[in-house]
Amino acid sequence: MLKKLKVLSVFLFFFFMLPIIAGQLPFPNNEKLVHPKEKAEEKPVVYAASSETVTATDVAPNYNPFEVLFVFTHSHETYKPVMKNANGTVAVYDDQTNLFSMQKTMADYFRLNGLTATTLDVDVMKLLKQNGAQMYQAYATVRPYLSKEIKQKKYDLILDIHRDSLPGAKTTIKHNEVNYAKVAFVIGAENPNYKANLSNANALNSSLNSIVPGISRGIIEKKGEGVDGVYNQDLAKEILLIEIGGPDNTEDEVYRTISILAQAIAKTFANPELAS
Repeated sequence: MLKKLKVLSVFLFFFFMLPIIAGQLPFPNNEKLVHPKEKAEEKPVVYAASSETVTATDVAPNYNPFEVLFVFTHSHETYKPVMKNANGTVAVYDDQTNLFSMQKTMADYFRLNGLTATTLDVDVMKLLKQNGAQMYQAYATVRPYLSKEIKQKKYDLILDIHRDSLPGAKTTIKHNEVNYAKVAFVIGAENPNYKANLSNANALNSSLNSIVPGISRGIIEKKGEGVDGVYNQDLAKEILLIEIGGPDNTEDEVYRTISILAQAIAKTFANPELAS
């Protein structure tokens, strides 16, 4: 009798907890990468993510330590749906709700995949306003801060994160009935690290599309008169400029893509043995 009561208690507990556990599951495809060593240990995988909050409570073991630096050269770029949800207004730039303010959640998604993400703590567009400078001077403004940071610490990958200006039809893709913000890579073709930048972009572009076909729009090379052609990528071979979505993409779409980006980086650079 006692044994039957124990079995019944376990069943009732599981039945009660099931909807709670299900409610904590992450976005589709927002899995934490599991290293072969971790699989051998047969540890349960715990997720902590929702459309509102992402907290990396179960971080993937850092079998191959991989340091990522986030840079936000156009720090006040934002998304219309995000702005509307935040304060009811519609804008594509904002000094409070923007890419720069999304850094912590982005870092949490990276930690879920065993990547250590640090943000270059410079609100570039705030500095532009303070100095009376124009948008085209953003790369020159962030350059000394970025140069100093990478001299002080070695990073395996440096991501200059932007938001594109294209409409939603061109920056959104549906996969398995779920929407994602598309990405694109911009390579300055007039810098001495061009070949290395391009090689890294090609590898990551392929990895992204292997996870969600078509999530990456590819690589855009920039050179010639009236174009930067460098984008500070001459400072390190590991710098990639990535555009994530456009003004019409939602917060959920952007974060879903961030989770895919973290997986792709882990598979491509940090733990290539995980790539299938």
